[in-house]
Amino acid sequence: MGKEKESIWYSLMANQANIDATADLIADLVEKATQELIQDLYRLGINVDNVPAFVNALLDLDLEGTLKAKLTNATSAYANAHRNVLETTQQFAAVGPDTLTSYVALNEQVFDNAITNNIASHIRNEVVKGIQVGLTPDQILQSVTSASISPAQMRTLVTSTLNTYSRTIISSMMDEAPKDTKYWYVGPADGKTRDKCLLQIESGELTRDEIISQFGNKVLSEGGGFNCRHQWERISKRGTEFYQPDQASKITKDKNIDYDKKLFED
Repeated sequence: MGKEKESIWYSLMANQANIDATADLIADLVEKATQELIQDLYRLGINVDNVPAFVNALLDLDLEGTLKAKLTNATSAYANAHRNVLETTQQFAAVGPDTLTSYVALNEQVFDNAITNNIASHIRNEVVKGIQVGLTPDQILQSVTSASISPAQMRTLVTSTLNTYSRTIISSMMDEAPKDTKYWYVGPADGKTRDKCLLQIESGELTRDEIISQFGNKVLSEGGGFNCRHQWERISKRGTEFYQPDQASKITKDKNIDYDKKLFED
């Protein structure tokens, strides 16, 4: 493998490896912080005889702020992951700093809503119900996880938002690159690959306008959908590990998957 191929191949590997590692770390940190907050509230609740008074006390507590304070390491890891994505994304055109900042701010808002607002509200409900019926802190944590967001769902949220960030950076560079620049759809072609991703992989080398004509605009930022492992990349002298049109064609043939533009309109 030549130096340029090896460098680009490594960048793709590093990008996804960083995203996966960050997702695991954040899921663990969120679960730990949630458990700590539940235990703190549980210790307060079991020493209170008046349940309505305890409920009113919980309503007055800033659980969102408390949980957010416990999640400082998770939010820092999420911010650092955005920087890592930017550093490991193949650069082929300029992207303005204001554009990058706005993308990060949007992701952080999604992240914040999913964690602090969603989980904190369920902690209130489940702690009160759990104490009333005699549940342990671990059982209450299980109830909160079931009602709000599980560690697996948290990993999916992190990987999806960070991969979307990477695709959005590339899409912004596409806007600035020459119109005749060619791209290909990189990522694994295997049993888990969506039909719409297989069709994009096997479509070959396309310009931005050709991509949009065949598959619509959304694929540039969303790939094949939530938790997608693929993205359009500028063609370059890379290895073939991440560009697998032959494998994709074999799967589409075996599964009788034919191109249908309606597949990309949902």
